[in-house]
Amino acid sequence: METTITLMFCQIIIRIPVPDYGQLVKIRENGRVVRKEKRTIYGNPDPGDMETTDVENYNRILRERIGGLVRKTKCFSKRRQMLEYSLHMFQFYWNFINEFKRRTSPAMLEGLADHLWTWHEFFYFQSTISD
Repeated sequence: METTITLMFCQIIIRIPVPDYGQLVKIRENGRVVRKEKRTIYGNPDPGDMETTDVENYNRILRERIGGLVRKTKCFSKRRQMLEYSLHMFQFYWNFINEFKRRTSPAMLEGLADHLWTWHEFFYFQSTISD
């Protein structure tokens, strides 16, 4: 059975195959990282690729770009649903529209898209729902 991740955006469900997944756990003593444990969750991930720097960088970018994630500002999200919509929009932008390297997006690098999307394509995309 193939492992998939299910994403829901604006009432559209997208199933994307996810073949490899690993986890890095930082073991702390007295507030300091003393070692890291790399665990395979499913698939066959490369242990050399298991690091938290990518996730920590992405979280920093989210806080910089989405005002609702910053505490003690007038933009702080008061409604969870609006924050979720903002996150979905940003995730789509980051993965499909944002030019990552040499006219490619992260979705193109993963084989999920064959071109850089535009906001026009996003808002006027005609989807077909199949069972």
